[in-house]
Amino acid sequence: MHARTICHATEDAARVEQALRTVVGDSAVERSSTEGHHGNVIEVLESSVDDEAKMLDMLGRMGPEDLAVIGSTLDERMDDACQVFLRLDKQEAYAGRLRLTAGEDVVAVRLKVRAYPAKRAIASRIVGDLLEEVTSTRRPDLADPR
Repeated sequence: MHARTICHATEDAARVEQALRTVVGDSAVERSSTEGHHGNVIEVLESSVDDEAKMLDMLGRMGPEDLAVIGSTLDERMDDACQVFLRLDKQEAYAGRLRLTAGEDVVAVRLKVRAYPAKRAIASRIVGDLLEEVTSTRRPDLADPR
């Protein structure tokens, strides 16, 4: 799993990092800087997670509605390299909740699906089974409080 977010000059970098850490836990966070269109400084925060248990935990902390949306839109979210793309609301992540969004202020997550052979249909089946497993084994104390 790879997660990435940006910190604008008007944002508190510690809060943006906390939002990212809601997704990636204690994994290392790499920072780089770039310049926006108007010369403003933009900090990019990224982290990669190879631990499958952490990836499952991240999915398990999402609400059942969002998991259902992922399942129903999987074809649009997966590329030919068997990567699934999620856009999580950065403000919600800062508050400790993982929710999908169509907005711009996001933690972008890319999940690489191990499928052999590496074909979308096989990867899609694996993700569908995984989402079903996560939904059926959700612990009540991890449920998304709404």
